[in-house]
Amino acid sequence: MKRPVWWLLGSAVLAMLAWLGYQYWAGTRQSIASYVPDDAQLIVDSRELQYTFKNVQRGLSIRQLPLFATAADRLQRVIASGLDSSGAARFLTRKNIRYSLHQVTRDALDFIFYIPVANDQLLVEQLQRPDPNRFRVLSRQYKGQTIYNLRDLTNQSYGFYLLHNNCLIGSASGVLAENVARHLQKTIHATGITLPDSPDNLATLYVRSETIDKLLADKTSSGSLLRVFLPQTMTLQFRRSASPTQWLGFASDAVGDRQAVANLFAGQTPHRIRSGNLIPSRVATLYHVGLSDSPRFGKALINLMKDTDNEYLKERIERSETLLPDFYAALAGDLLLCRSEATSEATSQIIVLEATDVRALSQAIQKIAYRLGASKAGAPRSFLGHQLLPLSTNELPATLLSNLFTGFSQTWITQHDRYVILGNSEAALQTYLTQLNSKAVWTTNNRLNQLLNQTLRPAHLTTFTQLNRSGLSVMRNWPTAWQSLLGTFPFGQVENLAYQASYGEDHILSTVVLGRTTRQADTTVLNKVLLRKRIPFNASLIASPVVVGRLADPNAQIWAQNSARQFVLLTTDKDKIVQDTTDGAIRSNVIGVDWRNNGRLQYLFLTDRSLYIADLGNRTVQLQRISRPSGLETSLITRFSGSSQLPDVVALIAHRDGSIYGLDRRQQKLIRLFSSRTPSPLLLPFQVINQGQTASVLGLQTNRMLNRWTDQGGKAGLLQTPRFPALLDPQGDSTRFAGPALWLPAEDRIATITTSGELLSLNANGLIAKRKQLYRPLRGGLFRLFPDTEQTGYVLLRYTDTDVAILDAAGTRQFELRNLRPADTHLQYHRLGNGVDMLAVKSGNFTTLYTLTGQRIGDRPIPSLFPVTLQYDAQTNELYIVSSIQKAVQLFTIRLR
Repeated sequence: MKRPVWWLLGSAVLAMLAWLGYQYWAGTRQSIASYVPDDAQLIVDSRELQYTFKNVQRGLSIRQLPLFATAADRLQRVIASGLDSSGAARFLTRKNIRYSLHQVTRDALDFIFYIPVANDQLLVEQLQRPDPNRFRVLSRQYKGQTIYNLRDLTNQSYGFYLLHNNCLIGSASGVLAENVARHLQKTIHATGITLPDSPDNLATLYVRSETIDKLLADKTSSGSLLRVFLPQTMTLQFRRSASPTQWLGFASDAVGDRQAVANLFAGQTPHRIRSGNLIPSRVATLYHVGLSDSPRFGKALINLMKDTDNEYLKERIERSETLLPDFYAALAGDLLLCRSEATSEATSQIIVLEATDVRALSQAIQKIAYRLGASKAGAPRSFLGHQLLPLSTNELPATLLSNLFTGFSQTWITQHDRYVILGNSEAALQTYLTQLNSKAVWTTNNRLNQLLNQTLRPAHLTTFTQLNRSGLSVMRNWPTAWQSLLGTFPFGQVENLAYQASYGEDHILSTVVLGRTTRQADTTVLNKVLLRKRIPFNASLIASPVVVGRLADPNAQIWAQNSARQFVLLTTDKDKIVQDTTDGAIRSNVIGVDWRNNGRLQYLFLTDRSLYIADLGNRTVQLQRISRPSGLETSLITRFSGSSQLPDVVALIAHRDGSIYGLDRRQQKLIRLFSSRTPSPLLLPFQVINQGQTASVLGLQTNRMLNRWTDQGGKAGLLQTPRFPALLDPQGDSTRFAGPALWLPAEDRIATITTSGELLSLNANGLIAKRKQLYRPLRGGLFRLFPDTEQTGYVLLRYTDTDVAILDAAGTRQFELRNLRPADTHLQYHRLGNGVDMLAVKSGNFTTLYTLTGQRIGDRPIPSLFPVTLQYDAQTNELYIVSSIQKAVQLFTIRLR
């Protein structure tokens, strides 16, 4: 009996010695990777982030990339606080530091960092005994580990850290420090995730599948659809590109369950984007699919779409399946989806299809649309030399090219060179063609052209996002924890994000591009008003100068009028060329239309007596005069399009009796189009609404009658929409309005406000759906709704004779302007794109610019006898201001942050 007992005791001792030996061996051989807890959302390795303690190199630093910047800040908070700057630099130099991101609470994420410290014992001791006049270190035991807490003398915590096997592990969160201690207590550690280590890799990023899913979780956006094109997990190796303002991340990941997408691009040779001359400079989001064998791509795409759970899409594919091969056969190399910046939520979308035979491709699309129920009654309309044809079928591009191309409640089609262009509205297509006409495209912009031809690589799929475009925020659908982690403006330094993928049989090759294509402002000129040009006159000016074209373009023109009624052309080279005389000063805005139907824009404006059409030549302007019926308002002329009933009417002008006149291109005169039931002036501006093949006009009269005239087609002509006109009298006869009503397409509602501050929200049929009484202080004041110049949004004003309070769309006060000149104050609200929204306030002979939160733009007011003209150039981050004093036109710029 004794012998088995001794055998058991001996076996136990040997097992214990073996375990102790393994622990000693494992402790000496363990890599930092094994210290990372299993719940890491992502992992970063970097040799570059220690340069946070040195002078940052010229160009874009990796510390300016949002995620890396947050990780570096967490590291700096602990190390730079506990050590002096020279000690911190010695401590971190040439170290490959690992960071892992973890959930702290449901709405909070934070980093853990891991620093090898084998040869840094003196600095570690200094970190444990910091300057007692500034800091103190508390320690406690948890799960066999000593956790240190660095605090200042006010008891504010700077972070937690522990030491384990020559590794310093720290975090700003005590919860995460305890999480590491629990992980280190495990008997057997997993080897962890090993990331590629190369001298060229300045950072390596591993992202788990669950993390990618969270960031693209919104099922209503195309971002979630983009998820099917991404690898399950990604390991990106970041390196500098040839451009100092761009960073490249490379990855090669297993296809995994993305085999269906890989099959979609089987046999397709990746290539660069070839159609840069058709990509607008101000595009917000771009998708590009590169094809070399379009019939093969079409067959794979049909099979992929048939496999969807969407029964509606399946049914549409079955109905059009016999016609789809002709469509795919007519496609050539480039397939582009361009989304414009959304100043309202009604996003403009354009699809550019390169064709082997443009006529065949156009006819194939039309046949499919008619097969799916589109009406053949839509007549083409001419614009800038293009024939625009409506195809009234829902989500046509999604039927042809997958749900990545949704957002086309209707489709307009035209041809340009060897391309077929599809737009989700007539206005979107016209805006796009205007940009092509003015050559505001990637190939004419040096930095975007460099991005296109040097930085972006050959790929099957390319997606590109300009992160700072208004209305399109990459982060708005991210979880709250991620938004809190990265802060309010994480993309202040990085404005472009591109993802490219090429698909093989076994791997997906990915490239991520992060950087900027606009110049960063010199801090010495930020927010300073700089006079660029001053063009003197011998006679006094009588109206605001008019700008035609982009002021960043040397071919831009400025028109001015002097007291001799001379119409003078000014160039950016300070040339003054007298063109003609007019019968008075320009009183209205200036709009561009294709009046002569010759593929070029002509410009319309009003004087007190006439309507003028200006046709541009080479350093010349020819004026055509059209008589103006008496009683027409002179302050506003509005572009009109989208009417199948009135294809020749290009502009609208209000009459003082509440009716609206139209400028007819065929008859070459102004004719009465819309009549009000009771005579009363319209509160300007009235609004033109394009919907499908019809156009509506929304106008509120001073007698509280809300009109909505619609082109109803046929013999019915131009009549009020059913349920209109609507009498708005929530307070009875005492109700008064000082501003217009505005239809908001994204919300499908009409907004207006009474002078007493009752904010009204109306249904599309004119019935009041919601009311909100805004606060009116004791000193009183009247309210009005104040749209921006393009009628895509509004602010609210509460004003007296000398004060104006600016309120947001919900009525929340933003800021207040006081001591204005009662008879000489003029306000303008501009949404200039790229997220630049501002108010121009002219009081007396000076104009001051403000953001919508009340921050002044520019270090001084701008001299201006008349209201100024503003333009913003996103490529240089410069705001252009054209103003006039008594005998000079002046061009100012302000470099924005």
